[in-house]
Amino acid sequence: MVTYKERKKNLKNYVLLKDGVPLGTFGNLKKITEFMEGQDFPSYWTLVRKGENPIEFGDFSIYKVKHH
Repeated sequence: MVTYKERKKNLKNYVLLKDGVPLGTFGNLKKITEFMEGQDFPSYWTLVRKGENPIEFGDFSIYKVKHH
């Protein structure tokens, strides 16, 4: 069983950037796609398949960072 402290220590967030300017932090990729709905932005499944850090496309970048 994983303790609360261990979960918090291993927690990671996603940071969405446009041209190097942060637009927000999110707990998962699905929340990012919902936030960007209606704009020219890749789907959740496209982002998941990329599997790289950072995920880059056009003017946007998504970094997976440790939560402090």
